[in-house]
Amino acid sequence: MIISISIFPLILLSGYFLRRKSRPYNNLLFTVHKLIAIAFSVLSVIYISGFIKDTVNSGFIRSLPYLNASLILISFFTGASQSFKKPPPVFVNYIHKLSSYLLIIAIPVTIIYYI
Repeated sequence: MIISISIFPLILLSGYFLRRKSRPYNNLLFTVHKLIAIAFSVLSVIYISGFIKDTVNSGFIRSLPYLNASLILISFFTGASQSFKKPPPVFVNYIHKLSSYLLIIAIPVTIIYYI
């Protein structure tokens, strides 16, 4: 879990620098951002599946891992659309930003409830 948590700020930082630059993105920075995001996604899904198996709580607390997994997938796929030559629609950029900001909130809340 600690590895996954420590990777997330790197995703945000590289995403911030990518956002400051306009298209075309710096290939090195964009590739690093994507690879870190893939590593975070894989590690997070592994940890989240463990949370789901081990939980005995009900209601909102039980839904937190599913919320995190959904936000990670949304962020991943909307971010993947950024790598096409044709820019994605504006709403896809907003969804990508929103899902990233929601993850900043959802991940610590989940960790607090499950640790």
